[in-house]
Amino acid sequence: MAPHQCRTASARYHPNRQLLGREADGVLRKSIVVAVAGKSEQALRFDPFSVGSHYHIRPTFRGRQIPLWVEEGQKPLDVALKYFEKPLRFRGLLAQAEEDDVASRLDDADLAQAARQIRELDAAAERMPAA
Repeated sequence: MAPHQCRTASARYHPNRQLLGREADGVLRKSIVVAVAGKSEQALRFDPFSVGSHYHIRPTFRGRQIPLWVEEGQKPLDVALKYFEKPLRFRGLLAQAEEDDVASRLDDADLAQAARQIRELDAAAERMPAA
């Protein structure tokens, strides 16, 4: 899927993020990955569809999972995308990932557009028949 790009970072919705170095296990792993321009590692990863919806700051092979607190009646994707729709929250996560410069240069409209595109991509993936 094409990522939503801004000048400093990109967000990519993965309808099935494969685990590197592991044998395929048939588990569908949807996620949202945020990368900083010019860096090879992820700054943030949201896993709202996992059992126990969570996110990571600078995820690594053994990275700490931070729960996405999903209340009754809420959808995990909506909880994750609140970070995109509330720019101060998103900037705070980037600052925790030691990306203060990027956080200060983000455009609020770019974050809102990324959230809209991720919702559209997820809805399109839901409509596709299973392979």
